[in-house]
This record gives sequence, structure tokens and C-alpha cells, in this order.
Amino acid sequence: IHTYTLGVVGSNPKLNNSPDTEAQEILYLTYLKKGLITQLIEEATEEELTTFPASIDCYLHLLAAYIIKDELDQARLLWMRVPPIYQNDPAISRLWTLARTVILREPLAVPSRPLSTPETLVLASAQDRTLSKISATYQSISVEQVRVMCGYTSRDDVIACVTSRGWTLEEGEVVRPVKGVKERKEGGGVSLSDLTSYVSFLETM
Repeated sequence: IHTYTLGVVGSNPKLNNSPDTEAQEILYLTYLKKGLITQLIEEATEEELTTFPASIDCYLHLLAAYIIKDELDQARLLWMRVPPIYQNDPAISRLWTLARTVILREPLAVPSRPLSTPETLVLASAQDRTLSKISATYQSISVEQVRVMCGYTSRDDVIACVTSRGWTLEEGEVVRPVKGVKERKEGGGVSLSDLTSYVSFLETM
């Protein structure tokens, strides 16, 4: 747990390990892991409005929440409000690198492992949406294309994923997506059950 406050102009960020700050970070992380995204956004937004500067954990978890909820314009605007000294922090910088590819609809830029909980949940939700778009757009697609678009590290990851979704794999190279209930849902949002399953996966890593 690490939270920064700003000192005078030109100074380095100072570590703030106050009980209140640590408790707030734990609360944000709990909301994120339980899929309470709206509640996280409400409380983090309140902190940003009432405290200047807000904690780096506020910005980090709020950025993750916006991406998971697919509120990409809000995520972009939030990054513009993050104090420059916070933008250089490795944790939020890594998350922004991933978030930026989601916003720009580019192949997902997966941070080096191990991934933090916010990174893992953002990546999982982004991959889920990308796969839903693939199923709605492609009748067939190569394993390598899926790997690049979703940011998977290996072909085995792709094969395991498409198989779990009931997609057909021909000759080990061509994927034929199948539209399921998840792909037919309007809005393409990530449900609480989705996030819960991501967290369950997290805890087994």
C-alpha cells in the first residue's frame, strides 16, 4: 500500500501511510474486486471533488472503474486531471498504458507480470469486450489475430479461451466464433458475475 501527497511545487511526492488513507485504498480495492463499480466511482469522485490533490489510489481505482464500466470518455478526461507527478508513478502509469489502448481501440498493451488487481480486472474486462466484438464481426479469424487483439501471451491462452466460449478451432489455426448469450446482450457491459469470476481467477494465480 502506498499513497502520495504533494509537497511544495517542484518537490518529490511524499509517502503518506496514514490509517485513513490506507483504509480508503482498501475500500476502493474491495469495491473493485466485488464488482461494486458504481459505488467506487461515486466515492472516488467525491474524494476528487473535496480533496486536492486526491490520493493516487483514488485516481488509480477510478481510472480502472471507468475502463471496466466502458466509460472511456470519462477515463480520458480523468487522466487529464491526474497531477503530472502522479502520472509518473509506476502503478498508475502501467494502468494508463493498458487503458489507453482500450480507449484508442488498439490491440491491448498488457503490462509486464505480475499484474496488480486493477490491471488484471481491467485487462479481463477489455479482453471480454474484444472477444464479444470479434464474435459479432468475424465469421473466422486466425489464432494469431485473436492473440494480438486481446493481448494474450501465448497461443495456448487463446485456444483455452476460445474453447471455453464454445468456439470452433479448425486445424489449430482458424477460429470460428459463435455468438452466445453474452454476445447478444445489449450494451456489452461487464456484469457482476463476470467480475466475480475474474477475481476467482486472480486468487488462484
